[in-house]
Amino acid sequence: MKKIKITIIGCGLIGGSIALALRHRRSDLSVVCLDLEDRLPAIREARVVDEVGTLHDAASHLPESSIVLLATPVQTILETLARIRPFLAEGTIVTDVGSTKKRVMAEAQALMPSGVHFIGGHPMAGSERSGVEAADPLLFSDRVYVLCPYQDTPPEALLLLMDLVESLLARPITIDPEEHDRIMAMVSHLPQLIAVALMHAAQAEDATHTMLDTLAGRGFHDMTRLAASDYGVWEGVLETNKEAIRESLDRFVRSLSLLRDAMSKGNVAPIWEQAGRCRRKMGSESLTRLRKPDLRTMIDRYDKQILSALAHRMQAVRKIGDLKMKQAAPVLDPDRERRMALQRGEWGKSLDLPQELIDKLFAVILEHSARIQSAGP
Repeated sequence: MKKIKITIIGCGLIGGSIALALRHRRSDLSVVCLDLEDRLPAIREARVVDEVGTLHDAASHLPESSIVLLATPVQTILETLARIRPFLAEGTIVTDVGSTKKRVMAEAQALMPSGVHFIGGHPMAGSERSGVEAADPLLFSDRVYVLCPYQDTPPEALLLLMDLVESLLARPITIDPEEHDRIMAMVSHLPQLIAVALMHAAQAEDATHTMLDTLAGRGFHDMTRLAASDYGVWEGVLETNKEAIRESLDRFVRSLSLLRDAMSKGNVAPIWEQAGRCRRKMGSESLTRLRKPDLRTMIDRYDKQILSALAHRMQAVRKIGDLKMKQAAPVLDPDRERRMALQRGEWGKSLDLPQELIDKLFAVILEHSARIQSAGP
């Protein structure tokens, strides 16, 4: 049976993770990625798609594609739509993954040829890491995936895209583009700016004592994690959602001022307790208050993290295997394995894990690593 073709334009973290997830879960799909020439070697090495190319190859892939997904920066989405327009066949569904929707949705429909359907999209998942090297097929698991259809979008087109989203293990919802941008300004774009501002303030303070790296605790690291994100990814977001972000910033500044005034009056508790109640309703992190279903949800999340880390480990193992093959070096290295066993044993002991578990776990991992390297590319 002929496979359904999907072309992803842009194969960074999001595009690469979508491609990898579909490759694992949708045997009926053929996935192609078009990207910049200098990025193709990394995409090929990551083995996330069936074929790769650049936009110069659009004529070879887009007319046969049932779905075209734009995973480019927000500021280039409309430009890319205009560029691919001549190659889109009737019935094609075009979507994007941009984290702002109002401006794109206002102009995208007019760029589509007759019979081609644009549906805005935004997977609510990401990482401070970027690039196809960070691709993770579980990135969207249990995460909301926003879809923004037009009023005249055919139901069958929307259902097909929702089916694709569910293949990523994500949860599709539909929402108005303007409402989406207003909400994102508060829950996504503002936290990014807060992380940058906090890191900027801490860096200025660190000039007087140079102890930031030494004394910063987990709370600081958690709150500033987003500050490590690539500005190039966020530049278009800040530009295309400027008004809503400014409103969110103003609201946050008012809250900071309120908190500062409350501190001077010794009356922080009401604000603190109100914020705490609201946050706990979103999901408690306290083990002492969690019920069995909550604990199982935590276990599911940790298991996904384990599997994601294992997949990245195997990618590194495969690359080492390629180097060994080029150098005609043996696959097995008993001395290295003995050193690893001792080191992993110490790591496990410090985490209060049973030695037997560590030994069995890494025995299986090393066995499969050797098998992967022996198989070659």
